[in-house]
Amino acid sequence: MSSDPVFSDWVETYKSLITISTEAFKFCALANGGAAVAILAYLGNIAGKAGNTPDMRGAMAAFLAGLVFCGVGMLFAYITQLNRLNLVARGEQIQRDWRLVIAIVAMALSLGAFACGAWFAVSSFR
Repeated sequence: MSSDPVFSDWVETYKSLITISTEAFKFCALANGGAAVAILAYLGNIAGKAGNTPDMRGAMAAFLAGLVFCGVGMLFAYITQLNRLNLVARGEQIQRDWRLVIAIVAMALSLGAFACGAWFAVSSFR
């Protein structure tokens, strides 16, 4: 452990960023997956009562796309971290990694898909 306070602060900030990103992945997976399950439960309940079911295909597609984007983001985040670990192990300089950008964009798309799915679901109730 280094006694340099700037280095220690950098390490702690890096650790907290890992924790925050892990929680973001959990949120996106839970929000999109939970919404998809809730729609299925709702439609099953309505169909069981022989009621008129609203068209939820757009909402379901958005929530499923959100899950896919979350998975893609997680995959690229893992590959990014593995690449960084390998660079450190070889004693090479850590550089920017294009895969990190893909992970961040995928997470943003997952959040956007959740927002769209929620909007589609609310709009289908008339």
